[in-house]
Amino acid sequence: MFNFGLLSVLAVIAFGVPVKGSFLTLATAALIFVVFSTGFGLFISTFTRSQIAAIAVTLIGTLIPCVQFTGMIDPVSSLEGAGAIIGRIYPATYFLTVSRGVFSKALSFPALQSSFWPLLLLVPVVLGLSIALLKKQEA
Repeated sequence: MFNFGLLSVLAVIAFGVPVKGSFLTLATAALIFVVFSTGFGLFISTFTRSQIAAIAVTLIGTLIPCVQFTGMIDPVSSLEGAGAIIGRIYPATYFLTVSRGVFSKALSFPALQSSFWPLLLLVPVVLGLSIALLKKQEA
């Protein structure tokens, strides 16, 4: 969340991008996304043996889908097949929608609430899977 705050300040001050919508809505979406991202990192760490491997798998598992399938380059509605499925499941798609709505379109929570539901639904899923698959240490 600290990085989110810094990047938001940088966007406004250094790049002159005004926050036209509700910053509280953006911050709430960022918090949910950060919780998901942390859970996803924990999920990846259940399958890898070293920290380096976890970093590499997380990088590949997040960067490629985020750039290719979330609407950052091409709209999700124009994707087909597996790309469309990934685009509709991946939480960065919904955070990007909230981000665009707040920064560019002066939207607040009521207009963006449909983007919060997928984020909120995926958090317990990824955290539950992480907890279930985490190898327990015996004392």
